Amino acid sequence: QSDRQQAGKMDLTTGQQQSFPFPLLKNADIINLMSELGVPVSADELTEPVRHKDRVREVFIMLIELGLGVTEDDLRTPSAAVQAKRAALPHPELHEESLSEIKFLKKCMKFMKVCGVQDFGWKDLNAPTKQRFRRQLSGAINFARFREDAIPIYEELRQQREEVLAALQEAQGENVNLLKDMDDAKAATDECWKEIEEVENDCAEIEAEITQQNKLQASLREESKHLKRKANELKDAIATVAIELEEAQVEDRKLSAQVVKSPARVKSEMNVMMASLETAKGESANAEKEANLVKRKIANVSKARGIVEEATSIMTDIDTEKTKYEGVVDEIKDKASSIASTKKRTAEFTERMEDYEKQVHRVEEKIEHTRKQGRTKLDAAQEALDNAQSELLLVEKGRRDGMARVEASEAEVRTLEAEIEKDRRDAQAEIGEMIEEFRSFEVVALEHDTKLMQSIGAC
Repeated sequence: QSDRQQAGKMDLTTGQQQSFPFPLLKNADIINLMSELGVPVSADELTEPVRHKDRVREVFIMLIELGLGVTEDDLRTPSAAVQAKRAALPHPELHEESLSEIKFLKKCMKFMKVCGVQDFGWKDLNAPTKQRFRRQLSGAINFARFREDAIPIYEELRQQREEVLAALQEAQGENVNLLKDMDDAKAATDECWKEIEEVENDCAEIEAEITQQNKLQASLREESKHLKRKANELKDAIATVAIELEEAQVEDRKLSAQVVKSPARVKSEMNVMMASLETAKGESANAEKEANLVKRKIANVSKARGIVEEATSIMTDIDTEKTKYEGVVDEIKDKASSIASTKKRTAEFTERMEDYEKQVHRVEEKIEHTRKQGRTKLDAAQEALDNAQSELLLVEKGRRDGMARVEASEAEVRTLEAEIEKDRRDAQAEIGEMIEEFRSFEVVALEHDTKLMQSIGAC
């Protein structure tokens, strides 16, 4: 009992010096749990760590590898920067072991800070005490238990994050391909637009030329109709003149048989008729020239009609190209909708990624909150334990005082009981004496009453 009281006082003292976010385990629990972690510790090493400093060092090396992932070879192998700094010292050969020791001490201090022990120092490796060594192993066990509980959650969240990242990378790759397709489609569309603009310009020129040719054809038709009418009129005039000439010749033959002709008169009439004939021939030649011109114009109109038909064929080809262009436009719209869908999926994946990151952050906050609550509860439990230990000490002290008082009271009670028993016996003896005296007095009184009654009866 005195050992437990001393241990309780020691725990209470350490609890007053520094509060820790983990419970202080018993030696038996530390031995079992350290064995489960693969770092065996004996009872002698726990109770007398100063006699097993090498083993204490090995324990901390294994704990650093377990908690920080730093092996003993990593501790012994200095980095390139440390080697450069050591080479710059005046006597670098004197610092071959010291730098490794400093690195080992820093890793121990870092691991102990993670476990909740903030005051770990060089003395804990070279002059360890059982109280501090027990406290440090309790913190390491608490950290290992927490690590075992947190690793599955971390692995699950990491796997979900990798899946989301893979999906995001796939979506980004698909988005890159679609953007490339869109750029190719835009380039093809630009080429199509250029070709369409060229065709439209050609069509505009052809339409302008067709309009001009139509106007020319209409004017030629009007002029051809006019020339045809004029040619018909001239033909009619020539036919009329020819008929008149024949009639005149017939009449001339008739008259020449009847009348003596005057040569001068006949000559003048012949001259007049010849002049009118020449005039009619000139007009006929002009009519023929105009007819030839009309023919050439008709040929030009036919040529223009061929050009118009060729332009119509070109317009048909343009309609075909326009249909193809509309198909390309529809395909571009489909690509654009696919790109929009991909962007939407990318946004959804990004949003899911942000949600997972938020969930991870919430889980981390929850873990941190749980850790803080655990620390608070452990602090409260430690404080309650310290208060209970102090109260236990007070109760134990009071119990001992009470036992002493009880024993004294029991002695007093026994004394009182003896005195009461003696008084009772004395009282009983006195009562017996009084009863005997009463009985003897009763006998005397009865005898006196008898004698008195006898005396009264005699009277």
